[in-house]
Amino acid sequence: MRAADASQTELFSFVSIDERVPPKHPIRTLRNAAATVLVELRPRLDDAYPRGGISATIAPEQVLRAMVIWGVYSLPSERQLIEQLSYNLLFRWFVGLEISSPDWPRTTFQANRRRLQDAGLVAEFLARLLTRTKGRLLANAHFTVNRSLLDVWLGQTSIDWL
Repeated sequence: MRAADASQTELFSFVSIDERVPPKHPIRTLRNAAATVLVELRPRLDDAYPRGGISATIAPEQVLRAMVIWGVYSLPSERQLIEQLSYNLLFRWFVGLEISSPDWPRTTFQANRRRLQDAGLVAEFLARLLTRTKGRLLANAHFTVNRSLLDVWLGQTSIDWL
């Protein structure tokens, strides 16, 4: 017997994004490693966003996690990353966005990304993250890592993360 082709009729969902990500999905390991690195970098992040200055509309931790998504899923552009973050639940979960969180303006993301790059935080974050996950990213079929993009972000930081 054929199943009915029903259209979406539910208005509310009582399932969290976390429940939708399979418990053994490798992105959970990557997210845990990113969380550990971000705790280590918290003092440097605080320095990059001093008190009394203009408040960031995007948390720097979210910008860094979004850049990980961009690199490990080989999204072709920043514009595509921002679009994917609008509707891809897995990506929203990894970055730390709620379903109801507003979409980021691309220019705001760009400004925050540049600030982190200028402070050397992108390279340091990625170097530490790649060291922690060495070999597990490229060996996993869930990811299509864009090595060239990650190497550019790493800049002068020398790391053999294969």
